[in-house]
Amino acid sequence: MLLLLLILDRLWKHVAVVYFFGRPRPRLARPPALVSILQPILSGDPTLAACLAANLQARSCLAREFIWLLDDTDTAGQAICQSLQARFPGQTVRLLLLPRPAQGQNPKIVKLIQGLAAARGEVICVLDDDTMLPDDGLEQCLPFLDQPGVGLVFGLPYQVHFDNLWSRLIAIFVNSNSLLTYIPYTTLSAPFTINGMFYALRRPLLEALGGFDGLETWLADDFAVAQRVVASGHRLVQTPLRHAISIHVTDARHYLGLMQRWFIFPRESLLRHLRPRQVAILCGVALVPAVAPLLAVAWLFAQPTALNLGLVLAYFLLCLLSFAHLNGCYLSTATPWRHLWLVIVLQLIFPLQLLVALLSPQRIRWRGHVIQVERGGGFRFVRRREE
Repeated sequence: MLLLLLILDRLWKHVAVVYFFGRPRPRLARPPALVSILQPILSGDPTLAACLAANLQARSCLAREFIWLLDDTDTAGQAICQSLQARFPGQTVRLLLLPRPAQGQNPKIVKLIQGLAAARGEVICVLDDDTMLPDDGLEQCLPFLDQPGVGLVFGLPYQVHFDNLWSRLIAIFVNSNSLLTYIPYTTLSAPFTINGMFYALRRPLLEALGGFDGLETWLADDFAVAQRVVASGHRLVQTPLRHAISIHVTDARHYLGLMQRWFIFPRESLLRHLRPRQVAILCGVALVPAVAPLLAVAWLFAQPTALNLGLVLAYFLLCLLSFAHLNGCYLSTATPWRHLWLVIVLQLIFPLQLLVALLSPQRIRWRGHVIQVERGGGFRFVRRREE
């Protein structure tokens, strides 16, 4: 029964994704005079310069200004940004150097507060420094802001950096889960959180909601912004925009730390603050199916029948075929075909990674700092970046 449910779950999710991208898309009825793109930036990743340059080169018919928000102590990041400013003189790029946040203040939110104050655009976009918008990416996303009751729109991430084994594992994890996690649950519920790598709001609404002020103590800043928008009576909209991300993972320690952070953030935000129905949808769509493949293999070892073997093989073959279709049709073949086998590997080790993350000490490295995660979504700095 478990294996049949897994197969049906995968088929339903695949159909949901295909239907989502097949729907008619609205047109941009009222192009904004200027779009302000706020980017909190932190040096350290070797692909940072390429990511920032990709956004400056991305085609768009809309007027844009990039506001780059850096720590005043991040000399390496400043050098990269200044070099790009000189390289792309035709782009409007403003560089703001900011002091480090106070104890218990979210570094990204603190930067966004200052960035919003400096922004001049009618639409405010938040874009992570490891995220790259495609050509005409704003044109794909912003028309959804004109729909009735919409307060915030956001996109879908996929990873493009495959330079070493650890980067490949992260990339396969993102690429095999992004579409199948973010999209299907929206058929059961209105979105109750966002992917914080890129999102956009109209400035008048954002300012009416208080901007980013008051969210400094939240660890999961994207969830905090989403909850503020929803509480105001406006909708969150998942758009068909797909944006690439590039994360260079140096070694096993970096990989495990990154996975631990990605597991802890939802636990301390979504699972502690959502309503029971929303938690049930989240667990039913994302958590339980992610753990079930390992349980299915364990069941096969306990009951090694021909039927069970056939169902297990059918399920993993379906996963490979589904991923191959989504990778080719909707993710620009971001995952090289030679790495396709890693999809199955990650399905089997995911429950173990989840267990390790939940049992590990609640200290994580985030935006250059070592922080202690507190219950309910708060945190405190244990060691600062420049210390």
